[in-house]
Amino acid sequence: MLTTVRRLSKSWFAAIIIGLLIIGLAVVGMFDPMRFDLSTYVVKAGDREVTQPQFRRIIDNLNERNAQMTGQRFTMAELVESGQHLQVLESLANEESLFAWVWRTGLRPAQELVMDQIRQQQTFFDPVSGQFSEEAQARALSESGMTPADYEDTLRHQIGAEHYVAGAAAGLRMPAIYGALAAAYAGETRNGRWILLSPSDIRDVPNPTDQQLGTLLNEVADQVREPEFRTVTLVRFTPALAAANIQITDQDIQDRFNFQREALSTPETRSFVTLTAPNAQAAQTIARRLRAGEQAAAVAASLNIEPVSYDEQPRSAVPDARVAEAAFGLAQGTVSDPVQGELGLVVIKVTGITAGSEATLAEHRQAIADALRMEQARVRVTEMVERFVSLRESGTSLRDAAAQAGGTVATLPPFTAEGALPNGQPMGAPTVLYQTAFDTAEGSTSDVVDAGQDEYFAVHVDEVREARMPTVAEMRPQLVEFWRGREISRRLQERGNAIAQRIRDGEDIAAVARAEGLTLTTRTGVGRAATEGANALSEDLLGGLFGQPPGQVFSGPADREGRFVVGVVDGATAPAAVIAGRQAAGILPQMTGQTFQSEFIPAMQSAARQVIEATVSEDRARAALGVPPAETPAPDAPAPE
Repeated sequence: MLTTVRRLSKSWFAAIIIGLLIIGLAVVGMFDPMRFDLSTYVVKAGDREVTQPQFRRIIDNLNERNAQMTGQRFTMAELVESGQHLQVLESLANEESLFAWVWRTGLRPAQELVMDQIRQQQTFFDPVSGQFSEEAQARALSESGMTPADYEDTLRHQIGAEHYVAGAAAGLRMPAIYGALAAAYAGETRNGRWILLSPSDIRDVPNPTDQQLGTLLNEVADQVREPEFRTVTLVRFTPALAAANIQITDQDIQDRFNFQREALSTPETRSFVTLTAPNAQAAQTIARRLRAGEQAAAVAASLNIEPVSYDEQPRSAVPDARVAEAAFGLAQGTVSDPVQGELGLVVIKVTGITAGSEATLAEHRQAIADALRMEQARVRVTEMVERFVSLRESGTSLRDAAAQAGGTVATLPPFTAEGALPNGQPMGAPTVLYQTAFDTAEGSTSDVVDAGQDEYFAVHVDEVREARMPTVAEMRPQLVEFWRGREISRRLQERGNAIAQRIRDGEDIAAVARAEGLTLTTRTGVGRAATEGANALSEDLLGGLFGQPPGQVFSGPADREGRFVVGVVDGATAPAAVIAGRQAAGILPQMTGQTFQSEFIPAMQSAARQVIEATVSEDRARAALGVPPAETPAPDAPAPE
């Protein structure tokens, strides 16, 4: 049954059924007839659109990247509530507007440039031959929901925008005064004196009362509340299990090798250069000069044309079939007659030939056998799942059904809905497993779930440990430690502020330090980069020293050790003019690049967006993420105070 459903879901019949369902839902009223809209874009800029499926994939990819970096994955509702979807929408609208505007101005990258970019994408290379493959390209793009035509169109717009931006950046010149100011800022040094108050200077802090601990526990409830944990028994069916007993015959291997022989062989590659001539006379001139020994670059420069070089490329990597046929029919070092290519008359000079090699069965036998075994294993996994389901429906226990069907059974440690173990570490299982476990009632077994990559699983929820708030008694040591640390920090700040006020009122910092029994530190010639080395200062202390003019008092947290600083800025010294001049010359290019990135590119995008009149649909964006539209207040509803 499961096999039939899987096959049916991929057929043309399924598409018709889905279409009829959509029509039926519209008839019975699931769609609002007043808002019925066939558009699927969330961003539209000129002739460029970002559709709902594309937007969903972008958000999913960003969420996955965040999960890999932080270990935290957000639900779509949480992303929308925090406004992250709006930031992505605005970014897409700005980017697509610039693409559309540059295209409208007539800036068009050459087809050779686009194809060269495509041929450099490693994901488009065949893993066996190591060469560019249109099949590998289509397969890689299909995983992102794109066709080769879509990708090429996007790449063409992107290259055009990049060239426009690069041209604008090349002409930007920042005033020299900017570099001088930055050099003066970076090279300035300060003299100062300060007192460091340590938590150990605060004594006689009493232990908190139970009432104070209770209040503290309520304050940190969100951080200490224990989430719900679930313990499950997991049944898995994987191709690796199914492949264990599969035997592949020599004839099967031979047949597959014969079928793949050409793809497995290493094709002949050639290095050559092509020059596209504007007319037949120019093409003959190019051919004559190349045969006379002139360099292709020199010939191209004299005729104001752009040569295109191919470096050790197979015939399949040459986009123009006529050019490929001619290039692979020449001897090394020879020049072709003018060839009528797709873009005009082309003259070709071959500079290098690397012979290909024929694949042998011996070198590919194991890889072919493994591939055939996994192909059969994927079919057998489906059969294993169907047998497991049938056994369960007939009353066989979970473990017995798994054993008879060929699956594995394991009891997993307790985990949360986000997949965290009791020690806070991630369990590392697929997200769909956590979702299934928390969608299944205690004591029940889930349906068999597709985990992707031809793997399937089912879970039996053995135990549910409800979320709970710990008591003061359970957390007393941690609460006491936290309360005392906070109380010490409060008293430390009070004492530091009192000392700072005495200095502001006219007392000398040295006299105050002696009176308080504290150590006074004096430093001269301190630079802004004094955060390393034996006499390094903390960033907080440096911020205070450089944050006030000479003669003023600074105070505040000193470092991560919980200390508090009170100090006086005694003087400031500008850098020597010679040193500042050299620094300014080095700083200015960096400032120019940073300014262009942060100011000019957003300004370009904003201007393009106004001209293109880009539109953004938040409702469609929310629908793409499975989140209801934002509620619109009633016309007569009072405005919130």
